[in-house]
Amino acid sequence: MFEKESSIGNNLRALQRGTNPDYNEEYGLAEMLAAGKQSGSRLEYVFEGSYNGKVYEEYDSVWQDFDLLPLQNRSNIVSLGEGASVLLEFEELSPLLNGASLYILMDSEKNPTGTFKDREASLILSRCKELGLDNLVFYSTGNTGRAYTHYAAQLGLTTYFFMPGKCHYKNTKHIKKNKNNYILYVDDNYPQIAPYAKRFAKENGLVAIAPLHDRTEAYATVAYEQFRKLPKCDFFVQTIASGMGPIGYLRGHKNLVKFGLQRAEDIPRIVCIQSSEMSVMSRAYNSGRTTLTQDDLPKTFADNLFEPTLNSTNPVNNYPDLYNCLQESNGIITDVSPDYVKEKAQPIVDAFKKRGLSLRTDLEHSNLIGFAGLIQLAEKGEFKKDQTIVMLSCGKGKDESTDLYEPDALVSPQKDDPVALKQKLDSL
Repeated sequence: MFEKESSIGNNLRALQRGTNPDYNEEYGLAEMLAAGKQSGSRLEYVFEGSYNGKVYEEYDSVWQDFDLLPLQNRSNIVSLGEGASVLLEFEELSPLLNGASLYILMDSEKNPTGTFKDREASLILSRCKELGLDNLVFYSTGNTGRAYTHYAAQLGLTTYFFMPGKCHYKNTKHIKKNKNNYILYVDDNYPQIAPYAKRFAKENGLVAIAPLHDRTEAYATVAYEQFRKLPKCDFFVQTIASGMGPIGYLRGHKNLVKFGLQRAEDIPRIVCIQSSEMSVMSRAYNSGRTTLTQDDLPKTFADNLFEPTLNSTNPVNNYPDLYNCLQESNGIITDVSPDYVKEKAQPIVDAFKKRGLSLRTDLEHSNLIGFAGLIQLAEKGEFKKDQTIVMLSCGKGKDESTDLYEPDALVSPQKDDPVALKQKLDSL
């Protein structure tokens, strides 16, 4: 459903501000930027004005927090009911966590594509609508790109989504895809997916919309919802690939502190769980490193990866922000092996089934990995009785399809010329 509000503006002033102290860079909402124009450095949104925690009750979506999202006009909202997810307590799992209470925010059940990435898609496509952008290029390991494709298809926009061929089994027909929504499988060289997609956009005069710092604000809505539903929360847990969810979650709590709605000391500790198959960030953080390089990334991956979605296409750029996020929240990051997940995760599968909740473990293991990580930390004594844990259900749910889309092209970044590829797609 697309919102049909009258022209109602945001009650706060949103600015895109550069983070490089050597430059005084500040931009409004009239353009979509990936970095500062002069410095080339990261941007972040800053909200200015007076805010009392207003909730727009007419929206059953992330747009309940419209004032804290970077959009000028509510008539440009593109929403399919993402966010505003129910928070469920899983009482039977508490004994496995040293008596701590576990709540799960059910994005996998509420969101239209069955993943938490729909929060991001709603904001990014709303921004594209507001700015009149089309011919959009993006990349991901699956869920983000599928969410963007689904939302863009509702608008009739042309899109080019680059995803690893190893994740092909996730490409179900659950999402909407028009003829002008191209899905392109890239060979198994993960580090080359992002630069090739950016090159494809640049050489063909298209609009690259990944990655954008707007994503941070989309995931801040998880914090707003958690704070309203369960103000006392000791730990926030998410399975991560590149860490954008936790980074945005902390941003949301810092906004609440800024406007006097929460105390800084009450921000939950952030817990990030990785698969041991791609635990570059976990290993780096726990060894005290503050940055990553491309040399830290695996050059190839096995054909039978336990969870390909968690093999991020962009950990190097995100890691400094994740490092700061964990430092600020006194957070924890760890990883679990596939064998450990298989041994420990059955209780959460049973708990979902008991409640009639969907959990497509054939498509994704993220929820299982996250829960196994909690068990591992509990065994190490990290949780105590009377503490409260909120986990984001970021794994695959809701999707009941077993039919797959065929890719519009198979791409090798080392061989395929971006202009020739675009011409090939135009001829389809």
